Amino acid sequence: METGFRKTTLENGLRVLSETMTQTRSVSVGVWIRGGSRSDPPSCMGLTHFLEHMLFKGTLSRSAFEIATHLERLGGHLNAFTEKEFICLHATVLDEFLPQAVEILADLVRHARLDGTDFDTEKQVILEEIHALEDTPEEWIHELFLDAVIASHPLGLPILGTRDSLQGISRDAMQTFREKSFTADHLLVSAAGNLRHETLTALVSRFFADMSRGDPIETEPVRFGPAGTRTHRSPINQSHFCLGGPGIAYSNPDKFPLILLSTYLGGGMSSRLFQTVREKLGLAYSIYSFSETWSDSGIFGVYAGTSDERMPQALEAVEAELDAVLRQGIPKPELDGLKSQLRGNLLLSHENVHSRMGRIARMETYTADYMPLDEVIGRILRVGPDDIRRIAEALLNPSARHLVALRSEE
Repeated sequence: METGFRKTTLENGLRVLSETMTQTRSVSVGVWIRGGSRSDPPSCMGLTHFLEHMLFKGTLSRSAFEIATHLERLGGHLNAFTEKEFICLHATVLDEFLPQAVEILADLVRHARLDGTDFDTEKQVILEEIHALEDTPEEWIHELFLDAVIASHPLGLPILGTRDSLQGISRDAMQTFREKSFTADHLLVSAAGNLRHETLTALVSRFFADMSRGDPIETEPVRFGPAGTRTHRSPINQSHFCLGGPGIAYSNPDKFPLILLSTYLGGGMSSRLFQTVREKLGLAYSIYSFSETWSDSGIFGVYAGTSDERMPQALEAVEAELDAVLRQGIPKPELDGLKSQLRGNLLLSHENVHSRMGRIARMETYTADYMPLDEVIGRILRVGPDDIRRIAEALLNPSARHLVALRSEE
């Protein structure tokens, strides 16, 4: 259901977005800081993610424990994440506690201490996070895939950084990076739930209006690596692979046929890959398609986990399904069913305040516009066979495929 979307830009350039949902008692609010790991200095890979951690270690007026309990005692929760082009700090609370949520988010963004003792301790925590990622092959394979597709470019590097790059990050470098990145025109506050836009704007103005503007964010143009095969070995029981390549940007209108194509191939238990590779052939336990869209590029691929000896069969079956879509497209009855499936998925996700808070923030960041859900569904319903053929030819060309495998040691 669509209710009121509102946008206000403060004098310092900070944007305030809201979407009112009067049928709920909750509010989700997030502070989105443009940059993300893509903006990490070359010598400090993982800096943005490290900074996100440090924001929660204490402010000028709160200890780490007081940060952790402030909203939990009110029944809410506070969290954050780092992506390729964002840091987002977010909170979900009962509508009556929106002022407390905005205030603590502002405190974290503006007044985190970045204490030296906490700095060294948190660096060890992130090293453990890196170890955990490397010990989870179904996740680690995606890092290896990105490194192959987007070679020697910040988008292709791990958000967490590496052991070596973390050791090279200093507190002074982090402080300098924060001062450069955390400026009003790089910030966006979005909220969804039972709220009044005027109330939200007044709260944001109270805590953020005196922030200054900064310099424009400069991004390095994307460079894609050559297609081909990369094999990595690890002491694991099962082998994993990703097959795919470059995708499209968030603002590309072909993202609507891409959503249908990805759902058809590997978007659930009824998808072609799941039904063929897992249910019919029994070659994999986990198999799915994935897509990421950024400001100027993206990736698309298929993941599968299988036994090492059956990996060639699983790969052959996956390639056969991709080739079939290239030749035949998606049959009309199945395309109609996919549209119905996606319509239901979108309407259900639209009932979630956190989902809607993130949706309006991404639209604003990547398109500087707002698209009502009814229009999104309309765009999907209007996708035809020619649209599917066009996106399939763009993304599934056999000569442009990257195969990255993480196999058990010989």
